[in-house]
Amino acid sequence: MAYDSVFKRVEKKYRTTPRQRTAVEAAACDTGAMAVDAYGRTRITSLYLDTPERAMIARSVEKPLYKEKLRLRAYGEAAGTALMAAFGAGPLVRNADRPPLSDAEVEARAAAVPGGEATAVFFGIKKKFKGIVYKRRIALALPAAVAFVSGLPYERVCVRWPLADAEQAAAALAPASRQIARELEAAMDRWLPLTPSMGIACDREAWGVRCALAGEPSAAGFAARDTAAARVPAAADGVAPAAAPTFDPALRLTFDDRLSYLDCHGHTSSWQPIVAPDESILEIKSAGPYPPWLVAALSAQGIYPASFTKYGNAYQRCEGTALQQAVAVS
Repeated sequence: MAYDSVFKRVEKKYRTTPRQRTAVEAAACDTGAMAVDAYGRTRITSLYLDTPERAMIARSVEKPLYKEKLRLRAYGEAAGTALMAAFGAGPLVRNADRPPLSDAEVEARAAAVPGGEATAVFFGIKKKFKGIVYKRRIALALPAAVAFVSGLPYERVCVRWPLADAEQAAAALAPASRQIARELEAAMDRWLPLTPSMGIACDREAWGVRCALAGEPSAAGFAARDTAAARVPAAADGVAPAAAPTFDPALRLTFDDRLSYLDCHGHTSSWQPIVAPDESILEIKSAGPYPPWLVAALSAQGIYPASFTKYGNAYQRCEGTALQQAVAVS
């Protein structure tokens, strides 16, 4: 199964009430422009890597011109459980003076959850510069991801623990994936020592643009491509279209709820909520301007961009918890 490995787009977050979310969903349905994508509602678990002092996220929340994050991501409840179990089964530190995990240690971690060895995860870097988000990621079998983060060479882990999907296994060793792996290695080595820092989990419902272009899925299917062919309709009977579409087909909406975090440093021993139970985080991901119906829906409901990051919010909560614990001890 193929997957998107490179993204370049603007991503804006909005905190929404149940009423506001329902209104945006209704607007998307009423226009016929968008629909819930093929994945439907999905449990997503992300594991962020950082220094022991969390220097990466501490810098990020200061809103510098450039910032970056390293994370592993799993889709589905079972895969998320396996991801957190494998990286949480004992200390894991990537550092120049520390040897990587042995094959036996890697396999023991992956086997901590039944089926963990066959779990596929995505390891990526998210960069933000002047408001534009750039993401690059690779797919790895869970044991390979553990081994790679610990310091073993990328090509070696891909061969030793290949992905179960043959197409993805081959793609993992293609030049494009190797280039992304080099970028990930360079980023990890910029932030040594590197350890698992924070788990973030949510239920996500993603909406995609309906596509009815030649060669693309029908109105019942969805597309998220940023190509010239997709942006400009084909001519009909030799007559050029009157105008290009008013929005980019790469537009996607995601609604995240049941947001929670797990502090890998141990300040909290269980998953803790990040937002209220009835609140959803709407994220609009677009490589172009918003369509008029979406602008109208946001305006009518008083929905405005919020300065919100899942990892950043969890980090600030953890810092508050750690301070409270220190005060209690003193």
